Amino acid sequence: MKKIMHRIAAFIAAAVLAVCTQPFSAFAEAENGLECPSGRTISSVINNLKRIDAYPDNIKRKDKSSADVQLIFHGDEILYTRCYGCTNIEENTLADENSVFEWGSISKTFVWVSIMQLWEQGKIDLEADIRTYLPDNFFRHLKYDDPITLTDIMNHKGGWCENFYSFTSKDPAELLPLEEAVRNAEPAQTYRPGEVASYSNWAAALAGLIVQRVSGMDYVEYVHKNILEPLGMEHTSAGPDFTDNPWVRDQRLKTLCYNVSLHNNYIENEDGTIDEATIEEYKSKGTCLFYDQLYPCGSVTGTLGDLATYAQSFVNDDHPLFRNAETQEKLFSGSSFYGNTDIPSFSYGFDIIEYDNTRTFGHTGGTFGCLANMEFDPVSKFGVVGLSNSRDDFPNSLCSSVFGRLKTKNYIGENYEKADLTPYSGYYSDTRTHAAGMGKFILYMDAFPIDSIDAAKVADDVFLEYHSEEYYDDTIYGIAYNSDGTRGIFNSCSEYLEIKNYIPKLCLLAGFILCGVASFFILLAKRKLIKAHKTAPLSFAHIITAGQFAKIISLAAMISIVALRVNGDRDGLTRTEGMVIGITQLICLALCILALLAAVYSFIAKKKLPYGRIRSISCITGNLITVSAMVFFEMYNFWCC
Repeated sequence: MKKIMHRIAAFIAAAVLAVCTQPFSAFAEAENGLECPSGRTISSVINNLKRIDAYPDNIKRKDKSSADVQLIFHGDEILYTRCYGCTNIEENTLADENSVFEWGSISKTFVWVSIMQLWEQGKIDLEADIRTYLPDNFFRHLKYDDPITLTDIMNHKGGWCENFYSFTSKDPAELLPLEEAVRNAEPAQTYRPGEVASYSNWAAALAGLIVQRVSGMDYVEYVHKNILEPLGMEHTSAGPDFTDNPWVRDQRLKTLCYNVSLHNNYIENEDGTIDEATIEEYKSKGTCLFYDQLYPCGSVTGTLGDLATYAQSFVNDDHPLFRNAETQEKLFSGSSFYGNTDIPSFSYGFDIIEYDNTRTFGHTGGTFGCLANMEFDPVSKFGVVGLSNSRDDFPNSLCSSVFGRLKTKNYIGENYEKADLTPYSGYYSDTRTHAAGMGKFILYMDAFPIDSIDAAKVADDVFLEYHSEEYYDDTIYGIAYNSDGTRGIFNSCSEYLEIKNYIPKLCLLAGFILCGVASFFILLAKRKLIKAHKTAPLSFAHIITAGQFAKIISLAAMISIVALRVNGDRDGLTRTEGMVIGITQLICLALCILALLAAVYSFIAKKKLPYGRIRSISCITGNLITVSAMVFFEMYNFWCC
């Protein structure tokens, strides 16, 4: 009897052991065998990441550095979460699953998803003129009568240049209703719709307003009801002032933001030797919290887990954000392409990155204090999301482990052909700048010659930057041909536009600067002559002198625009600053015109100006250059930028 009982017990134990270990063994095998698009197994990726975090220096730095939280998912499963650094270094508050960060421009994808939901319901036509959905005479600064479609806006091809003014504030009381804010912030339309890619925060906010008008719901309410709630994203706010989610606001106020600077330090060892080390220094920016008038373009804030939930919805075959699978498929089918190829450059508001073995979709985001990244592959269903509270620490380090090398060698093969870019020779400048108004001069300070690029051919009018046989740039570029005869080099929703007659225009800008500097020294010299009593009253001398002062002040006003943009915490000038500078430039322009007329009259009437007839010619030239530059670069135009 005992033998029988022992055998039964052994059998039961074996059965239990088999049942209990089977799922574990199957899971372990699946985990070890689950291969990322990079070709590495997920277990090797995770083990390597854990080894890196276990490195002694990284352990020491963890509670002394800014936060960098990242997550890897596959389908609906979270494979790995990394929370590193602090949301408050001074208090050693480590980042965790409840830490809240701003998602920046990832917020725009909420607008695009909303547009696609309404399109799916038949309430929006992606190819209809957007004036259909807006009040009469909504636009004030349109240059072209061509229709502007939502597809144009989703491809950032509505034609608007970058806003010159800032529309963020530290005071939530200054927030306006969305329609009023969008009207007030309208920038100049400088490109023909549907042609030039120019990334536009304002256009995204305009699309958010269209969602609001078509749905009949407040935009924030619409996002909650149709995106956040269906996905269970309880730790996310979509409003500009967090009133839609007080918990998010409380957590966001606990997150400080940091600037990181690197400098060398020398450490003396016990044996007297000196070691050089790179020291990271973190400078707190406080909460760095700003309220955005154009909030649909960048105000979504939440946790890493909620960002992962949002990204996972796009690789889910059940398409939880759409009624039909076809809508989600369309979202990632590509809305603009490189040349005549089937390689998409952009897909209805989503960025596309080409790796050796896969193509990912997603978006990045940046605010004054936070950075965010979202990237996923709908085919393999792998994805990576990341958040940071430092503008100097972009959270995308896991992407190469999961998706592979940022290369596109598969498009050119081993025996690549170098691309001949000489037919496109010229100077190009980034379209995401101020192509109109008093900041227009900036466009001409950032231009570069395309001849300086070494490239490998992908197809006609499509190329990769080429560096060596072992290295290829991750970026594909296409050549665009515009109706005004210009060409553009584009990637995704960014474009570098050819500047016709760039050298003469640059010389005009340089001449303006030289005239301002020369006027300064002329006035110094004149002051010395007056003190030495070597000058005599001459015709129009006071007007000429006023013109010289005007050139100096005008140059100083131009420099102040650059200084305010570089050193300020905002994304542009305030309206008051712009008005003061613009009116100052108008006064300077008027004085320079008077000085020019006075110099011309004196020259024609043969009346001597200070230092003789040659000086009258130089005065004419200097004022003519200054007036021409101020008019061409619209240095006084503060009302349309």
